[in-house]
Amino acid sequence: MAAGMDRYEIFLKVAELGNITRAAEELSYTQSGVSHAVRSLEQECGTPLLSRGKTGVSLTQNGQLLLPRIQALVNQKRALEQAIQQVNHVVAGTLRVGTFTSVSTQWLPSMISRFQKLYPQVTFQIFAGGYGEIAQRIARGQVDCGFLPSIACDDSLTFSPLKRDQMMVVLPKGHPLAEKDEVTVQEVAREDLVMPLRGSEQDIRAALADAHGQLKVRYALNDDFSAMAMVEHGFGVSVMPRLILSNSAFDVEVRPLSPASYRTIGIATLEPEGLTAVAATFVGFLKDRNNADLLR
Repeated sequence: MAAGMDRYEIFLKVAELGNITRAAEELSYTQSGVSHAVRSLEQECGTPLLSRGKTGVSLTQNGQLLLPRIQALVNQKRALEQAIQQVNHVVAGTLRVGTFTSVSTQWLPSMISRFQKLYPQVTFQIFAGGYGEIAQRIARGQVDCGFLPSIACDDSLTFSPLKRDQMMVVLPKGHPLAEKDEVTVQEVAREDLVMPLRGSEQDIRAALADAHGQLKVRYALNDDFSAMAMVEHGFGVSVMPRLILSNSAFDVEVRPLSPASYRTIGIATLEPEGLTAVAATFVGFLKDRNNADLLR
């Protein structure tokens, strides 16, 4: 379990996972210890915060009411701890980052490696998910920052662009469209489409917005890699950002989409003034031109 973790943090993990056993496993703590921490918090609040069932736990109405306030309290505690470190000219603490598949596989390992060489007392907690999940985690204060495309950010988030990522057409080997240097939006719209629902769906639909008529989504998959596997086996075509195709092991044909379309990937946060010292340092690190080689 993380050093200094209190019952508020334990409660947040249980609420997130909806299961005491899973929370105990993730926190490297005993199930009885997690249960005791939650009961202690409920006694402090004078009301049940969780409803226990055979399949897990869920928030009571009072639990839902107090959840954002408990999250804010934990965030304030973390910010204070990091501010104290900053006063002593040390960047230290835990950085919680939201991310999606292509960034996780292509950027994060080298980013974390270089950042921790500069700031060895910083540890990372990585939360992977779809665009909507990441944006919600940022808005709720569950992560300090998150990688997102600009299309997934609203006015409540501060977005710092990092890279333009070209959208590409992914075809099975031997497909007639593979004979072309580029594939038009209209040509893609006439094909059976393989769509990754939790991956690049928003980017794909934006890239194909000018297609005439409704898209022929034949297969909807959970993620980008599953979609590419379906294309490889001839079940249809797809459109993917170039980043997810980097170092791909799938035996497919890739052609540029015409007209050219891009997604802009960046780092999103709440108001810059409210960032912890570690989060502000990480955002500055990403925007530093000296680290542009990490955004390959």
